[in-house]
Amino acid sequence: MENGRWVSRIKPRSAIGRAFLKGGILLFAGLLFFGGYFYYAPIFPPGKYAPQQPYEYSHKLHAGDLGINCQYCHIYAKKAEFAGVPPFSKCMNCHVNLSINKPSVKAIQKAYEEKNMGRWTRVYNLPDHVWFSHKRHVSKNIDCAACHGPVETLVVSTENRVFRMGFCVRCHQERGASTDCWACHT
Repeated sequence: MENGRWVSRIKPRSAIGRAFLKGGILLFAGLLFFGGYFYYAPIFPPGKYAPQQPYEYSHKLHAGDLGINCQYCHIYAKKAEFAGVPPFSKCMNCHVNLSINKPSVKAIQKAYEEKNMGRWTRVYNLPDHVWFSHKRHVSKNIDCAACHGPVETLVVSTENRVFRMGFCVRCHQERGASTDCWACHT
């Protein structure tokens, strides 16, 4: 337009109009910044999400100090998409004969007798549009620590890693696995 007449249509002529325009621009920029941050930032930073479980359990003691293999307890990892919470009968393989006078062990023994495992809370959750199979990864001899980190050092189970797509894609590329979208996304 001539003589900058179209600019006068965008620029508010009053102080109130200019304030609204500046406020709108700042609001939009803020929404972009914070929206981007919350989209890419983990909901719970690694090591922070540790849900309350019905019974005490130390991976440090069992997997670390005693050297029990992950798949001894998580029996479904070889057979299914999920690793699963071990049945109390698995715990009782050892704890039925152990004369450990600790409140946590006594609570497990009592729960087993009452057939009450309690309600365990998942530590790791993936979005609904992601399909993950423990069976496929275990069959390729991928160590549990590759995804779950050093679980054998944890007294309380916490989320060691936040799974973003880049983490999985890099791992697939390093191992020569499929990076086709449909391999993981349903």
